[in-house]
Amino acid sequence: MKAHQTVNSNERWFRKGPPYLGKPFTVKKTAQRHAALIKILSRAGKRAARADNDELADAYRRLKAKLNACRPNQRCGSSACPKCARAFQRAKVEAEQIVIADLAKSRANKHLVFVTIIPRHMTYLPGQFDQVNVLKANRWLKDVLARHGFDRVILGSVDLGWERRRSKKYLQLHWHLAMWTTNPKSLEARLKVIFLRAQKYERPVDVRITRNVGFLGYKNKIVKLPELLRHARRHLAELSLLLDHVEPFDFLFLRKLRLSAQSQGLVLRKIKKSKRTKIRRAS
Repeated sequence: MKAHQTVNSNERWFRKGPPYLGKPFTVKKTAQRHAALIKILSRAGKRAARADNDELADAYRRLKAKLNACRPNQRCGSSACPKCARAFQRAKVEAEQIVIADLAKSRANKHLVFVTIIPRHMTYLPGQFDQVNVLKANRWLKDVLARHGFDRVILGSVDLGWERRRSKKYLQLHWHLAMWTTNPKSLEARLKVIFLRAQKYERPVDVRITRNVGFLGYKNKIVKLPELLRHARRHLAELSLLLDHVEPFDFLFLRKLRLSAQSQGLVLRKIKKSKRTKIRRAS
């Protein structure tokens, strides 16, 4: 994929500088997490070997070697690699900042809102992470929104959160989305009809008006690696295998927008209506 190579081959995305993602995503902290993850993968490989699971042990060893070899001008490009994940995160944020500023010109009377959608059925227990299908999940959400009449520009990302609730620990696939609306409360009410909660305390839908685009770094993080390192080290190796099999741009959720690559970065453009669509609607 050209977009992948555009980011992976440009050391600008791996260094300091704009777009700034905030204190959790500094170069120094990313390097520390990268080193910690390599150690976790090493231990996971040894555990799998002791359990006579040679296939899993080899998978952990290969991923460890890939991350260990990631260095300037020889980037691994894996979604499991904290250094590469940060680079792709920054590239996505810059492209989104530009397209949001451009689209906002024709949406002066609308609010840009940050929407979180948590489908209750997309939960995965340890040992089930290989069942996560990011592309299929994105298609599912697009179909659901289309069936309920959502015909607007949306840009967002899949997020994989580690949850500890109801005496269970599990991975929750959900989405962080940005879109425009004239009535945030009405938008939230519409979404709550679609995405129901299973328990009283659950919030499957959250809509917040944004003051700026500072939320974009958080929106594109994919996982909360610091939290996983604190509370789910035992399961982080399994999650890393999942991330390694998903292209960084497959996490993106785009509606009415197209991603393309240029020499220095990524570009998001609104998809223009075809003449055939215009004629069909006019008739």
